[in-house]
Amino acid sequence: MLAVQRRHQIMLELQRVGQARTRQLAELFGVSEVTIRSDLEIMDGKKQLIKTHGGAIALPADSPAAAFEERMQRNFDAKRRIAQMAARQIIDNQSIVFDSGSTLLQVAMQMPPVSNVVVATTAMNIAQHLMYRPGLDVHMIGGRVFPGTVSTIVSDSDKAVGGLVAHQAFVSAHAIDPAFDVVDISEDIARTKRNLVRMARRVVLVADSSKWDIGASSKAFSLSRVDLIITDSNMPHSIRNRLEKLGVEVRYA
Repeated sequence: MLAVQRRHQIMLELQRVGQARTRQLAELFGVSEVTIRSDLEIMDGKKQLIKTHGGAIALPADSPAAAFEERMQRNFDAKRRIAQMAARQIIDNQSIVFDSGSTLLQVAMQMPPVSNVVVATTAMNIAQHLMYRPGLDVHMIGGRVFPGTVSTIVSDSDKAVGGLVAHQAFVSAHAIDPAFDVVDISEDIARTKRNLVRMARRVVLVADSSKWDIGASSKAFSLSRVDLIITDSNMPHSIRNRLEKLGVEVRYA
């Protein structure tokens, strides 16, 4: 089990039982207490749990981190398949932009070994996951912090990361409405997605089948601006048929 997978499982275990001792977690995951203490230090620093003397306790259920973890678990298998397919789009000698979101965190976790790749992201958890990876030059796109998505709000794409023009942008969606617009309940987040799309020559949208045919108040961009849509095989045939007429490449994981 990779360290990031173990830490994910530690968070799930704490959410299940509320609190745990270092020794108990070491026995559960078959590693040393030193390893668990290191995990807890890192996770406490990321506000994923509260480290205590001799163990850790779960964050309150209404905290932004706990809410994000709940979204991570929603349609997890579909998101993982989508992420595996999306990660194969990342190759050497590119600059890429990452939006925030639970599926895109999975894409970052599934990224293959690459060299000479510049990554710019609004998502703090994605930056934290990638910043120690060899072959990557990782940048945070600055702006006001939005706790609900563990990310920053981008108000001006021209000023973001020195005016970077990326080869690819990987973006997620709160929802895609019946008119095939990517929409959100927050105008700030919708504007951020719109700005990230403007930064890239090629746009890859990752959105599981539960996100489709749902309305929201703020439009981010139209699917006609997207070059590749990656979704899952549970997509209803009625929507598949409409997507075929859109003229955008769609892949089903």
